[in-house]
Amino acid sequence: MKVQRTIDVSLLTRQLTGEQIVEGMTDAWRSRVRALSQSITFLESNPLLAMSVVASVPALQVPTKSRVIGLTGLPGAGKSSLTNLLVREIRRSGKTVAVLAVDPSSPLSGGAVLGDRVRMQEHFRDSGVFIRSMGSRGALGGVARSTRGAIRLAGLLGFDFILVETVGIGQSESEIVELADTTVLVLMPNSGDEVQLMKAGVLQLADIYVVNKADLASPARMINELHENTAPADADAWCPRVLATSAANEQGIGQLAAAIAEHALYEDLHPKGYELKKLRATREILRALQNVIEPDFLSLISSIDKIKLDEVIDGRRPALAIADELAKQFKRQPT
Repeated sequence: MKVQRTIDVSLLTRQLTGEQIVEGMTDAWRSRVRALSQSITFLESNPLLAMSVVASVPALQVPTKSRVIGLTGLPGAGKSSLTNLLVREIRRSGKTVAVLAVDPSSPLSGGAVLGDRVRMQEHFRDSGVFIRSMGSRGALGGVARSTRGAIRLAGLLGFDFILVETVGIGQSESEIVELADTTVLVLMPNSGDEVQLMKAGVLQLADIYVVNKADLASPARMINELHENTAPADADAWCPRVLATSAANEQGIGQLAAAIAEHALYEDLHPKGYELKKLRATREILRALQNVIEPDFLSLISSIDKIKLDEVIDGRRPALAIADELAKQFKRQPT
């Protein structure tokens, strides 16, 4: 028998903000981290939980300082190794960091190999680092459905950086661009075919391009291709940085951290930077709205009679027509 677990959102909110210590703990910071871990566990089974928690937090007197960095790219490009070294570089500067690593889930069992817990062992005892692996659970876009909420919950703790490492499935990972303040695309030398494949997708949306594994082959040709394909037509727009790194030799990590800081400065000081922030905020509101109303629409869809379903199945009526009817019915519902 499956046991249904509940959570006291009000209590969890107080624990996340440090107003109350988790029972059995004495250290205030570790208590907040424990509360964050617990809340993400519940969040993965109920994506709406994050909105309940965040909505219950009073308006913050100062803006949250967390900057979200998304690391995406093809499988095998070395994202996890690069993330591990970037965490080390961030900690050297005295900043705190949370890592949300999304791993692919099995389509059969639903389980996931949460490998980043193994790759980042050196950081587990560091109180300034929070690491959480999350199964994608079939979600497209390279990130788990609960990742967006986990980012907001981690932001309540005031981490300086929140690193989001995506599944690594290529062109469908564009959702990370909506989540991250800075998007880093990790590639490998001599992967020209992959670059061609991704040109219409995330390749044109990243803020920083990293040619990793530069110790295995010369990255010069790919760096030139990236410069040619990503240079903005608008002189005032952010010009994506293109870097060569070697996770194996721990080279180029400082330059990557500097490029991330440079992009943050651009968004803070340049007028176009505000437009980028506004675009991300509106997209986030749209996604949140979709999550809020989805249960209501699922309820409406479950009430569709068999005749209408057969009309869609047989091609006698487009699904869009049914959707239009449901939308009108939803609008007529009393608030």
